[in-house]
Amino acid sequence: MISRFLKLKLCILISFSLLASMVAQATPAPVATFPIEIIDNRTHIRFDGPDGPVTFLLDTGATSSIFFDTTLIPAAALQGTDEAKISFPAIGKSAIGKRLGDVSLSEGSSTFVSQNGLLITGNGDVKTALEANFSGIIGQELFERYVVEIDPQKETLLLYQPGTDLEENYELKHRLKMLGHTPYIAFKSQLPWEKRSSVKNMLLDSGYPGGMVFWSKKHFMQATSLTERRQLTANQMGVLTAANVSFGNLFFENLPIFIASSVPEQSEERDGLIGASMLAQYRHVVDFHGKRLLLSPLVDEDGDPVQIIDGAVYTPNNEDFKVKFFGPKIPIYPVLTIYSAKSRSRPLSSTRLGGSDSH
Repeated sequence: MISRFLKLKLCILISFSLLASMVAQATPAPVATFPIEIIDNRTHIRFDGPDGPVTFLLDTGATSSIFFDTTLIPAAALQGTDEAKISFPAIGKSAIGKRLGDVSLSEGSSTFVSQNGLLITGNGDVKTALEANFSGIIGQELFERYVVEIDPQKETLLLYQPGTDLEENYELKHRLKMLGHTPYIAFKSQLPWEKRSSVKNMLLDSGYPGGMVFWSKKHFMQATSLTERRQLTANQMGVLTAANVSFGNLFFENLPIFIASSVPEQSEERDGLIGASMLAQYRHVVDFHGKRLLLSPLVDEDGDPVQIIDGAVYTPNNEDFKVKFFGPKIPIYPVLTIYSAKSRSRPLSSTRLGGSDSH
């Protein structure tokens, strides 16, 4: 006969076992984990190469993955003769590449197989504009096949099966508007040069190292005088300004914003883009199938958000710019200051931006 004490002990053990099982079910395991580096605010995935580690830029705006380095491509993947065009929205350029077969990229026990990528070997303009010090770009195919979790602080990228729900682990949620396989974020605001608030449809582009770009004609028209428009358009320049922007529960004070005079191949649905320097402030999940972007601010040991971005000013195609501010509260040389929603009264970090009217 089992004593009451043994029965109680057995019930406790069963309860703990059930609890552990429930916790295990609530936290799905990733199917692959890769190391990353944040370089120029952008996420770079590290893989094993034939002569040592190689890095690939992670780009939500790239319609296909691309390769610059033929040493990473097996002979079987080079057999085809098809060519295709790939667009780079952040720099307003496109290139023709050779369509590839499957290319396996591994690091340790984790493997990602790129399918139907493109090999680009002769387009120096694209590599220069991208400042491509990497072996290739992993584009939208990664996000179409997985739920992608990125932790800039721990320098890890985790891949989960489609349909995996990680929402309980994150503080903030933004809806993604999918146009084909390309992600957009729509938000309503009134920026300093606007007469009234408007909805902005912004491409979520992790391949662009800056914060925010507007290339809609309506923004350029409102932000400039007739004389300025003539001068800037003739010299292919844009306007660099600063504005206060809320994104999640972080408030970016004096966020650098570039307003382009023109951008090639612009779609009518697109007002601009949100780049990597905003995403780099968060542990985040990009879920194409669930149409959501999940965010939690990076925090230090004391629980205060930390700043990862480098503070540099980036323009999409390395354009020159005219610095222009809208209102007396903006300093001559903007200082990007980040606040948390819990502590608006004190800045978390500040970075001086620029120091001249053009670069």
